Amino acid sequence: MIEFAGLIIGILLTLFIYSYLIGDNPLYRISVHLLVGVSAAYAVVVVIQQVLLPIWRQVQANPASTDSVIWLIPILFLLMLLARRLPSVSWLGNTTLALLVGVGAAVALIGSLTGTLWPQIVNVQPASPLQGLVVAILTICTLLAFQFTMLRPRSSGSWQPAMWQRSISAVGRIVVTVTFGALFATLLSTGLILLAERLNYFITELVQRF
Repeated sequence: MIEFAGLIIGILLTLFIYSYLIGDNPLYRISVHLLVGVSAAYAVVVVIQQVLLPIWRQVQANPASTDSVIWLIPILFLLMLLARRLPSVSWLGNTTLALLVGVGAAVALIGSLTGTLWPQIVNVQPASPLQGLVVAILTICTLLAFQFTMLRPRSSGSWQPAMWQRSISAVGRIVVTVTFGALFATLLSTGLILLAERLNYFITELVQRF
């Protein structure tokens, strides 16, 4: 009985999700809210079980150890971030936010260079060096499209990018547009495949039960 109820709920939630194809509606919003709520609850449970509880057990077992003392630093930054909810001491959270933004930007930059640009440069196939060169150039243009530094002031006194910056940014935006188009098409086809798979599963289960 419980499995059958789960099957019916799965069918209804699947239909609710795909009802967005006919427009935004309350059924779609209910399913999205359920998805976000369940995902958030699952993330909280995972963090508590795999992060907070091990830290608490370690500190409780040996409070004076170096590993236990080191955990005070992220706890301090966490408390400073939570202080942003209090207007009188909200400035304390600026340090944590600055650290998060700086580390995030550094990780993203290193990831782009070592995970995208550098492999495309060093892994060029001998049979198609031109293709590898074009891919590397387009990747560089895409990365430089997110540069907003202005180098040359206008006669009116305002700043504008140089001609070469505008050209590179235009090429980068075209690459980004084509990439997002391909990703959207892939996402749409994947969604249709998943819908067909789920419908086949639900129909098979219902036929076996009745």
